[in-house]
Amino acid sequence: MDLEKSKSRQPEDQWFTRNTFVRLTLLALLIFLSVALTLSHFFTPSENTQSNLPLGGFLSKPRGQEICRQYDYKYPQSYIKDNSTVLNILFNETFRNHSAQKLSQAVQIPTDVYDEDPSVEKDPQYWNDKFTPFYDYLNKTFPIIFTHLQVELVHSHAIVVTWKGKEAESDLKPILLTAHQDVVPIQKSTLDQWTYPPYDGVYDGDKLWGRGSSDCKNLLIGLLESLEELYKSGFKPKRTIILGFGFDEEVGGERGAQRIGQFLTQRYGNDSFYAVIDEGGQSVAYEEGVILALPGTSEKGSTDVVVGINTPGGHSSVPPLSQHTSIGLMAILIESLEKDHFQPIFSPGNPTFHEYQCIAKYSPTLSHRIKKSLLNADKSHRANKQATHWLYNKSLLSRYLITSTQAVDIINGGVKSNALPEYVEAVINHRVAVESTVDEVYNHDLYHAKRLAKKFDLGLISEGDILRNETKNGKITIHKASQLEPAPSTPTVGKVWELFAGNIRHIYEQLVPSGNSKSCYSKPASDDDNVDVVGGGKQVIVAPGIATGNTDTRYYWNLTKNIFRYRPGLFTTVESHAHGVDEFIRFDSHLQIIAFYYEYLQLINEEDNL
Repeated sequence: MDLEKSKSRQPEDQWFTRNTFVRLTLLALLIFLSVALTLSHFFTPSENTQSNLPLGGFLSKPRGQEICRQYDYKYPQSYIKDNSTVLNILFNETFRNHSAQKLSQAVQIPTDVYDEDPSVEKDPQYWNDKFTPFYDYLNKTFPIIFTHLQVELVHSHAIVVTWKGKEAESDLKPILLTAHQDVVPIQKSTLDQWTYPPYDGVYDGDKLWGRGSSDCKNLLIGLLESLEELYKSGFKPKRTIILGFGFDEEVGGERGAQRIGQFLTQRYGNDSFYAVIDEGGQSVAYEEGVILALPGTSEKGSTDVVVGINTPGGHSSVPPLSQHTSIGLMAILIESLEKDHFQPIFSPGNPTFHEYQCIAKYSPTLSHRIKKSLLNADKSHRANKQATHWLYNKSLLSRYLITSTQAVDIINGGVKSNALPEYVEAVINHRVAVESTVDEVYNHDLYHAKRLAKKFDLGLISEGDILRNETKNGKITIHKASQLEPAPSTPTVGKVWELFAGNIRHIYEQLVPSGNSKSCYSKPASDDDNVDVVGGGKQVIVAPGIATGNTDTRYYWNLTKNIFRYRPGLFTTVESHAHGVDEFIRFDSHLQIIAFYYEYLQLINEEDNL
C-alpha cells in the first residue's frame, strides 16, 4: 500500500522538482538582469560620452561624442615668436588709456533708435542727423582702416569694412564679424539714477560708463582696434576679413543688418562664409563652481501675437448683459493665457542641454543626484524629468532657456470713462523654444481665443480666416505681427569650433590667468605651466550656450552654418546693466575683445588652419 502510494506520488514529485528548478533558474536570471541593470546605471558611458540615440534607448547604446570635450589651447605663431603686441593690448597702461578714450568718445555720440522711427527712405535726414556724426568719428579715429581697407555704406548707414585676403579669389571663405552702432534710448525719468550722465562716457580707471558701453559700441570699437593693431604689425590675411555694423539692431535690424545680409549674399552667395561672429550676452559665466565661456550656437525664435476684441459701444451706464466690456473680455483672455504656461523641454537640440552637462561634469558643488540626472538626461526619461524639474525651478534664466515664453507687453483700449470701449488690443511677445515652432506657440494663443469666443458667443478671425462668424456680441481677431523661427544650430565639432574654443581657453587661461585684472598679471603661461585658472584656480570650460533674446545673426543664416554669438569679456550684458541705468563695461573686458580678435584672426589665416 505504501509502495503504491509512493509510486502514485512519483510523477507529482518529479514535476515539483522540475518546476522548482525552473523557478530557481528564472529567479537567478532575474537577479542577474537586476545586477546588470544596476551596474549599467553606475558604469554607463554617459559620464564620458554622449549617446546619439534618442531618449528611451536601452543598454546596448553605442559610444558617442564625448560629453563636454575641451580642446587644447590654440594660438597663432606670433604668440610664440613675438607676443609683445597682444601683451601690450592687455597690460600696457598707455594703450589702455588710449583705448578708453576711443570708446568714451564713441559713447558720447547718441545713436539711440526707437520702435516708431521712420524708414530711411521716408526720412533720410532723420537718420543722417543721428548716424553721420558717428561715421565721421570712426573715420577720424581709425585712419588706417578708412584709408587702406575697403569701407562701404549699405542702405545709407550700415557700414561694411572689407580687408581682402591674398587668396580672395580662391575657395577660401571670408569671415564676418559684426556689431551694431545703435543703442536703446534713455528714459528721462531715470536720469537722476545714473552715477554719471549716460552720454558722458566716463572712464574711472576700472569701468567705462554710459549707454552703449556694453551693448555694443565696446565690441564695434574693439573690432576696429583689433584690425588696426593687426595692420600695424604687418599682418596680411589670406582669408578675407569683413566687418558689418548695422544701425537698428535694437528695433529689429531690418534697415541695417538685413541689408548687409542681402549685400553680402549678392556679392559672395549662399554658404559662402567661414563663420559669422556677432555679439552675445553670455561671455564668461559662473555656474555651480564652474567658469564657463558660452558662445551662442543657436537662438530662440520669436513672435508678436496681436489680439483684438470688438464689442458694441454705448453709454457706460448700460453695460453688456455679460457684464464684460471688451476690456473685461481681454482681461479674461490674458488671465487664461498666463495660467497656461509652456512646458519645459530639456533636449540635446538645445545648447543649454550641453551647457549643463558641462556643468555636471566639472562642478565641485553640484549634488551627485543632479549631476547624474543631467549626465543621463538623453538616455533616461526619469533622469530627464529630474533634470528638467531642477532647471525649471533653479532660476528665471534657466527656466526660460528651456521653455517658450509669453509676455503681454502692450494693451490699448477705450477712449472715455463713460463710453463702452468698442475695441481693445493686446500684443503678446513670445520667445520660442528651440524645440518648438512659431505656429505651435501661435496655436497656444489661438486655443484660448477659441475658448473665449465660444464662451461669450463672439466671432473669431485668425490670420484673416473666419473661424466663427461675427455675432451681435462682437468678434475676436488674432494674428502674428512678426515671426522668427528658432535659429539653426551651429556645429560644435570640427576644426572651426576647435579653433574658436581653443583660442578662448588660451586667452583666459594663459594670457589672463588671474582672470579679472591686469594688476594680478605676472607672465604669459606656456603649455607646460600648470595654469588652469581664471579668478580662483579653475579652468575655463567652453560650452555651447544660448541667450533668451535675438541678435542680428537672423539675417546671416544663409551665409554659413558656423554662427557664434560671443563677445569676449568678464560680464554678461545683464550684469553690466545693458539697456538699463548705469550701463558700464569693466575695461579689462574691452581689452580682452581686442586681444581675442587680434589672435583669432591670425589663427584662422595660418596654413594649418585654412
